[in-house]
Amino acid sequence: MTVQNDELKKLKDRMDRIDEKQKQLSAQKRAIRSRFAQKERKARTKRLIEKGALLEKFIGPDAANQSLDQTQAFLQKLGKDNHNYQVLKAFTQSVKYKDNTSVFSRFLETYGGQQSSDDK
Repeated sequence: MTVQNDELKKLKDRMDRIDEKQKQLSAQKRAIRSRFAQKERKARTKRLIEKGALLEKFIGPDAANQSLDQTQAFLQKLGKDNHNYQVLKAFTQSVKYKDNTSVFSRFLETYGGQQSSDDK
């Protein structure tokens, strides 16, 4: 009977050690998750600051005085202007002169515009 009790005690001790190891691993996992989330937050914050700085630089010296609504309106207008530009660009690229050059490419040649990768 003592042999059986010793075996049971060993098994219980082993289970206790495994439970303790499981608690340690869970704590390590929580710590790693926390560090990961913190690094993600810091990266996002850095990205937002950098993009915000670019936006302020783009808007100009009055950027600090603009409200959030004014900045949003500025960005919406910019997006609409870009959309209109893309529509006009597509149209002028499709209209051809007799020599088969597009109105858009002739415009760029005439006014010395540098064709960017999205203008091609």
